[in-house]
Amino acid sequence: MGKGALGQLAAYWPEDTARYAHVPLKRVGEITLHASAATTPENAALVTSSGAVSYAQISENVKKLAASLRGRLQKGSRVAIALAEPLELVTALFACFETEMLAYASAGEIPESTLGLFGADLALGQSGEKAVEFAALLAEPGSEKSERPDFKKPLVAFAKPDRSGEILHNHKTLAAKAIAVGSFFMIDAETQILLLDPPTDWLSLAMLLGAWQRGGTVWAGWGTGLANPPERVDYLVTSWAGAMQRFVDAPPRIPRLRIGAGALVGVEGPFSVSGRRRLARRLGTPVLTVLGRNDLGPVIASHPTWFLDDAVGIPLPNVDTRPLNPANGEPLNIGWDAVESAELGIKSAHAPAGGTLVADNWIRTGITAEIDPTGLYFLYGSGSR
Repeated sequence: MGKGALGQLAAYWPEDTARYAHVPLKRVGEITLHASAATTPENAALVTSSGAVSYAQISENVKKLAASLRGRLQKGSRVAIALAEPLELVTALFACFETEMLAYASAGEIPESTLGLFGADLALGQSGEKAVEFAALLAEPGSEKSERPDFKKPLVAFAKPDRSGEILHNHKTLAAKAIAVGSFFMIDAETQILLLDPPTDWLSLAMLLGAWQRGGTVWAGWGTGLANPPERVDYLVTSWAGAMQRFVDAPPRIPRLRIGAGALVGVEGPFSVSGRRRLARRLGTPVLTVLGRNDLGPVIASHPTWFLDDAVGIPLPNVDTRPLNPANGEPLNIGWDAVESAELGIKSAHAPAGGTLVADNWIRTGITAEIDPTGLYFLYGSGSR
């Protein structure tokens, strides 16, 4: 039996984790925020420096802000979000999902050059001609008109990995992220997640979606931080660069806290095993790597019950991988059992439809990888630390 086939055996897959998960044809807000607001309305959805905010409160404000947006703009309009206050940022983001307007979000002022390239019709919290304050927009009378959703309509724009343009995600890709992350990391209504970075890129947004899809609580640890940080969380979430800067290169910027399941650290290519171990010692918890990019979404991750320090992890639900032919970049039909190492190809329900890196629904990652007999992936190439 080849090692690729061996790695796909159910005996080697974590218990209670779906290899493939059904993604309903619904708005992403319906299967995350609003669903949790209907079942556990009083549960804390978000904790900021001002305190805890329930699912019911955020759901109500999202619907109100969405109505105000409909009163001002047409479906498909572009909304720049430059809001430092975490509750305002996530409310504006989900209001854009609700109205199917394209959002570009930042937790601070957006450079004029970026704003110009994005072509915003309205800028929330940003100075300039099309600027409007969050509180003023929320107070405006709006339109409750409900339109038939377009599940392929772009909802959020991220920067391309080379910063040359934008990557667009829709209801389907965002809903797939939410379900995959919630399932893979075994999130439930008791789960506490600390985000050290705002949900303005692939990892933080995916974790916010996954938490809210399962009714968990998110602590907003970006910006000025939390006045009263938690004593214990299940997951701490940040990027590799952010983790190194905060906890390895300098004294930790947040008080020591207990982390139950592990630190989810986003990587976009090969990483340093020694750095991972140093970080784990500093935090006193396992470091669970999550491979992804803005043009991929999260695709391979360390499972809380199954990982090695030098392996990036296994594919998330609804992600397929294959070695690519070095001659033309096409996926090889023979699979990983016949290839010692090769460029990693990804076919993912989390990836944006129509992205420039997509060929026949397979994406070239540019990352060289190997797979071991248990299905764990190992990354090779430049860019490690």
